[in-house]
Amino acid sequence: MFPTRILLAADGSKETPSAVRAAVELASGTGSEVHVVHVVSTVPELPYPRFAAKERSEAFLEWRRLKGLEFLDDQVRRIREDLGGGIAASYFREGRPEKELLRLGKEIDAGLIMMGGRRRTRLERVFGANVTEKVLRRADRPVLVVDDRGCRGSAVPR
Repeated sequence: MFPTRILLAADGSKETPSAVRAAVELASGTGSEVHVVHVVSTVPELPYPRFAAKERSEAFLEWRRLKGLEFLDDQVRRIREDLGGGIAASYFREGRPEKELLRLGKEIDAGLIMMGGRRRTRLERVFGANVTEKVLRRADRPVLVVDDRGCRGSAVPR
């Protein structure tokens, strides 16, 4: 039996449109609900965040929140109007993206997490795992990764 709830992570990467299309197609073919989430990372991006002005970092985070909400609204509109898909719910979260995705997956009892991703170069892998890899490693439910060419793989939980 196919999962009744799909959690679609929309992060704004170039793979997001492919993941959105794949989720809508999968949901329409299986009768699953689509739940869309966008997570604004609150992880400091500066190597030495304590040296950044507090006001500047708070203003930047507020700007990212506003842009994130706009992006989520745009994705929901696109799914409903352009792709003719239905959305059961949309969520806006802040924090570490991989943790928030996994937490929300449990909260809504998602049977599948779908997200965009791409193959990384060896050099990129040296600098650590990205959000997609962290979700794949830590998920307690199936994860389907979609790149700009379509579905490329999945992981079944341990």
